[in-house]
This record gives sequence, structure tokens and C-alpha cells, in this order.
Amino acid sequence: MIFLCFLWTGSAYITWLYRLTDVFGGAAADWLSECVGYLFQAAGLLLLALILKRRPQLAENRRFFTYTAVADGIATAIAVLSGAKAAVLVFGLLMNLLHGVIAGLYLTKLSLFIPQQKKGMTFGIAYGMGSIGSWLLSLPMEQSFLHSNYALIAYFVIIALILVLNAAGGHERTLDDVGNSMDFRPPEFALIALVVVLLSVVKGLGFYFPMSESIGGTISLEFTRAFYAVGLIAAGFIGDKNRKYGAICCLAALVFPFISFALGGVPGVSAALWISAYVFFGFFAVYRVILFCDVAAKKIGLMWMAGLGLLFGRMGDAAGAAGGILLKGHDVALICLCAVLFIATVILFFTLYNKLYVPALTREQREEKRLSEFSSRFCLSAREQEVLQLLIKGRSNAEMAGDLYISENTVKFHIKNVLKKTDCKHRTEVAMKFKNF
Repeated sequence: MIFLCFLWTGSAYITWLYRLTDVFGGAAADWLSECVGYLFQAAGLLLLALILKRRPQLAENRRFFTYTAVADGIATAIAVLSGAKAAVLVFGLLMNLLHGVIAGLYLTKLSLFIPQQKKGMTFGIAYGMGSIGSWLLSLPMEQSFLHSNYALIAYFVIIALILVLNAAGGHERTLDDVGNSMDFRPPEFALIALVVVLLSVVKGLGFYFPMSESIGGTISLEFTRAFYAVGLIAAGFIGDKNRKYGAICCLAALVFPFISFALGGVPGVSAALWISAYVFFGFFAVYRVILFCDVAAKKIGLMWMAGLGLLFGRMGDAAGAAGGILLKGHDVALICLCAVLFIATVILFFTLYNKLYVPALTREQREEKRLSEFSSRFCLSAREQEVLQLLIKGRSNAEMAGDLYISENTVKFHIKNVLKKTDCKHRTEVAMKFKNF
């Protein structure tokens, strides 16, 4: 289902991009597609999130999906077939908004109905197959099929297949089977959102390439996009094996913008940069989606968040593309901006990493760690450490002697040594010193 939806929406976006370029020119097409179009996709994702927050049962409502898909298909057809600039723009933006709603719906299903250990591979393979499918669709008519009106026929066939699957398909799980974990706090939401936006902005600053390179025949957009599958599948596999490794790979992929800056002016490397960009982009695409899908799967009340990874990602993509367009030709300023945002991203990323992936110590573990550090600081012996542990719990000398199977005189001897080593006059003072350590 995700494969067919992405094959359709991704290919339709490319067809609309070609139409924009024909009607408005390459420079305007860049702004309208990579900035405005992405923001409308984000708006569609936000609209669905608000709807699902109020009516979560719509996630399983097949009629709602059907109506949205049909409306999306109609908007796509008008945007591609119309000869009027206003219609190409208005219905194209409506198409992007509905693309966002469609994406939010299948990401909600991914979050709720696919086990956590399979989410990454499910998403990565589906999107990877969709990217390769877009390239295969482009091959007829001397590799210009997606540039033609005939592409609409293919889209209508794909939509028909999607609607058949939507009508006939079912899930082994229902909303009633979804967990009710409360392991999520609002501050984490803000941090996750900011990290996803910054990752996407930094990626966008280095990933932006003018549409004129593709339209001019120097680059095959569909062919380079097929390499998206490599990064998607690799990221899905790694993320499912271990979310921590998937996160680190995503951060490591931020090296690409600097590779792009270094090689951008070298003759004959444009195709290699486009291919590399899509491979690296696969790691961002998987991580930002799975991050929020994992949150949404915790409980019914959070399911509306499933599409927010893509929403914040699209916002960052749009901001990054805008920066690339505005600073084109100003390489020093672009590199400085990217470097500053890169540093901020790394700092916030590891703050988030520690919150999500580093296990929190229990109260007992924290106390044991503090006791060990305190004993090491004041050179306490193993027996003196045991006595101190009982002393701060308020045990009497007799109770300590019974617990440690030693005499009370021996207990007094060890307490005396503890007081001496910690420079304390009495047991209450050493207990306070430990508490404040």
C-alpha cells in the first residue's frame, strides 16, 4: 500500500514539476515546487493530524481514504492538463496538500499496525520500490513519459489498485490492540521536532540543485532518484536492528552538504552529486519518519503524531531549499550558515539521543553509583563502604553489626575511620555530606 501510494504521489509530483517548468520557467519552478509545494504537503500532514487528534477512528475509515485519493487524482489531472497558469499552480498546490494527507494516513497505519522491529524496513523498502518504480515509469517515450500527459493514465491505474487494496485489505490488529504506554513527555516532542527540522534544513542546504540541470538534459531526475532506494533500504535495515545505530547513521549523513559544497564547482560531477544526495537522503527520510511513528505507537492518544516526522521534515526541506536558492552564488555565506546549523543540530541531536536511547538509571542504581564515587573520593575500604551505606540509612550500631555479621566494636572502629577520612565529627554530619555529594 505504501509502495503504491508513494509511486503515485512521487511520480505525480515529478510530472507537476515538469509542468511548472514549462509554464513558469526553471527558477520559479524551484521556488514553487521545493519551497511552496513542500509547505503545502506539510499543511496536509498537519490537517490530518488535527483531524485524527479529534477523531482517531478515521485512521481505519476506508471511505475517508477513498475520498481523499479520488480528490487527489482529480487535482493532479487538472494541474497537469490545464493550460492556464493559475490552474497549474492552484490545483498543483491542492495536489500537494492532498499528497500530505495521503502520506499521513499510510504513516498512521505504519505506526499502528506494523511491529516496531519491522517499521524501518517496511517504510524503506516501500519508498525504495516507489523510487525505482518512478524511474521505470519514466523510460517509455524516450525517457519522457512522466513529462507527458499520458502519465495520468498510469496514475489512474495505480490509484485504482490502491482503492482495491483499501477496500479489500484488513489488519491483524485494530485500534483496540494498540498499547497505552505513557512513556512520552511534551518537552521531548519539542526537542524531537526541532532536531527533525534542523536535520532537514542542513540536508536541504546541501541537497538543493536547480531544476534547470534536469530540464536541460544534463541530469535525469528519475534515474538519480532511483538511487534513493539504496539509502532507504539500508537505513530501514539498520534502524530496525537498532534505533541508536539508525540515529547515528542519520547524523553521519550530514557530511553530504559539505561534500556537495566542495565538489559543486567541479565539472562533470553533477550526476554523481545528485545520486549521492538521494542515497544520503534515504537515511534522513527513514529516521525522521520512524522517530515519530515510534512515539505514535505508544498509545491511542498519540496516534495523530505518526505523520509529524514527515511534516517537520518537509518544513525543514522547504527552508533548506529556500536557503540554497537565495544564497546561490554566495558560497562562503552558504557554507557558514550550514556549518552553524550543523553544530546546533549535533548538540541538540545528542541531547535527544541521551533522552531516547541511553537507559535512565533507577533510583537504586543512582544511589549505588553515588556511594561508589563517594567511597572512591574519600578512599574508603570495601567494609567502610558497607558501614557507610547502612549508616546513611539510619541503622544503629547493633543493627549494622547484625547485618554485617561483625561485632559492635568492629562497627564503631569502621565508623571512626569513616569519620576521619571524610573529615566529619559525627555520623549525622557524614550522612549530610553524602546527601550533598
